[in-house]
Amino acid sequence: MLRFLSCFLVLSSCSMGVIRTGGDEVFLYDSKINYSLDELHELSSKIISTNKKDPQFGKLDELFGKGQNSIKRVGIVVFESEIQPTRDGLSKFDKVYLSAAGKQIITENFLRLWEQSFKVLATDFDFVPMSKFKKSKTFSLYGSEVEDVILSKRSILAPDDIFYLPHGKNTTTTTILNPRGMRDLSLLLVPAYELMGGPKWSEHQKQFINDLSKEFQLDAVIVVMSSISWTAAHLDKHSGENIGEEIKVKLQSSVLLPFTNYEERLSKLNLKHNPRTTLCFRSYDSEVRIPFQISQPIEFENFDTIEKELLNPMFKTYKDLTQMTIFKQIDDLKKTW
Repeated sequence: MLRFLSCFLVLSSCSMGVIRTGGDEVFLYDSKINYSLDELHELSSKIISTNKKDPQFGKLDELFGKGQNSIKRVGIVVFESEIQPTRDGLSKFDKVYLSAAGKQIITENFLRLWEQSFKVLATDFDFVPMSKFKKSKTFSLYGSEVEDVILSKRSILAPDDIFYLPHGKNTTTTTILNPRGMRDLSLLLVPAYELMGGPKWSEHQKQFINDLSKEFQLDAVIVVMSSISWTAAHLDKHSGENIGEEIKVKLQSSVLLPFTNYEERLSKLNLKHNPRTTLCFRSYDSEVRIPFQISQPIEFENFDTIEKELLNPMFKTYKDLTQMTIFKQIDDLKKTW
């Protein structure tokens, strides 16, 4: 209940005055097609929604207009995932489930994909990798240490990490995951992204963003939330509806500026305000649902089937959405140059 009320207040506060563009042609995406980078760039404005909202002081067009500093040096400082959540610790009708270690391995692979894609697609930008932040004393001062649930040096899923599980069996209650070595910046079970990201100004962990940006001379930081879930075919016991099999891939990302950067921009507009809040340049979101076939005869309920029918299309779709999101971020950030 507390998490619900907190999220409701956050969402209510950031929905007013939001300008949303793009993302209204998701049907154009087909997970079976191997898109070129040029095709993903072209699709990005149709698949990825961009959101912006003027802050409490100043207008975004003026804060990032002529005479203002450009945004070129960036890095990902928050990276969270919610993968096939089972908060009650019991399997239901979705057949395939993950251990906590499996969820963390996928999360780390997602982050690796983001960082590799940024280096390839945004060659005009100065991208700071997470490995550098992890060595920073400033980084370790905020939030809490992320638990290592993998407990070994590996990055590939094994049969013990993702498996078929009958209905009603015990499974992990771990829901929100971060890569090892990062900081957990959530609050009372509310993900950090819900408090920091989205088209709003925010005070959550503002000092963390400000101090880290100063130490690494960042123009802006990126925060990311990945949500993955799937459903196996079953009959809904309430509605009687036949539920089909699909994978849902949802991706959210925001570009945030530290409060000192925000205040410098206000000063150039001769606005004498010291809001001491993080400023959101833009937020981006997308959601794609793809069909898959995880219900198999019992002799095929194994890791090979999971890899072919679930993991491969999931990772492929996630990669495409990540690269489309980065293309949108690049296009918008270059307008500040």
